[in-house]
This record gives sequence, C-alpha cells and structure tokens, in this order.
Amino acid sequence: MVLRKVLLVLLSTVCFGGALYADGIASREEAYKYFNEGVKAQKKGDFEQANKQYAMVMMLTSKYNKYILHNRGVMYAVRGDYASAAAAFKDVLELDPNYMPAKLNLGRIYDMQADRCTSLEYWANLLNMERAKPKSFIMEEEKSPSE
Repeated sequence: MVLRKVLLVLLSTVCFGGALYADGIASREEAYKYFNEGVKAQKKGDFEQANKQYAMVMMLTSKYNKYILHNRGVMYAVRGDYASAAAAFKDVLELDPNYMPAKLNLGRIYDMQADRCTSLEYWANLLNMERAKPKSFIMEEEKSPSE
C-alpha cells in the first residue's frame, strides 16, 4: 500500500508536474504521520528508520524540508560526523536564515570543535553566552497536521 502511494507520487511528479499532490492523493496527514514516525525513530536512535520516514515526507511535500534537514544534522552530530552536521545546519539556514535551532546547533558544533570565534557568531545574537548555551542538541519535535 505504501509502496503504491510512493510510486504514484513519483509518477505524478515526473509525468504530471505534481498534479496528483494538488488533487489530494498525497495528503498532509500522511506527511506529518511519516515525519512524526521519523522523529520517534530518531529519538530511539534508529537513524536508518528515521531517514526512511523523512524520505517519505520529502516525496510527499516540501513543507517539512527544513525540519528534516535539521534533524538529519542532529543525527550526524550524534554520530560524531560534525562536518556533515554543520553542512546540514547550513543548508537549513539557506532555506530559513532566521531558524534558531539550526543557528544554535551550528554554534554548538563549532564550539565542540574548539572554533570559539566562529561559534561566538552564532551565540552572540541568540544566547547569553556560557550561562545559556544548550547542553545538548536541539531536535525538531513531532508535528500536527495544522503546522
């Protein structure tokens, strides 16, 4: 059933310019369901499953792209792949330059790499320096259909 819907979405995007999405076959409820499942898998540390769920969301809609890219950045950071994490957070900031969680996490990455000058750029506008600096990575939480 899921595979059939994925194939329909792919076919509509390639052949009909997304007309099936406009007609409601790929619903917002499906997208948020997959997103929430991805968040749950990520919280459990099942990054492979989280990525699968996030990929389904990205096939259905671009609405959650910044959140998915951000959460992937968190997954990279948790694994210790700070270069990929920083790249993901920068991609998010290209989509939304004012997205605070990406700024905070990018600052944390630079701080962890002892690049204090660069990390201070991210902390300066957002936090009261050392006292308020986050102690862990900030992850996007589950969404409702109205978000």
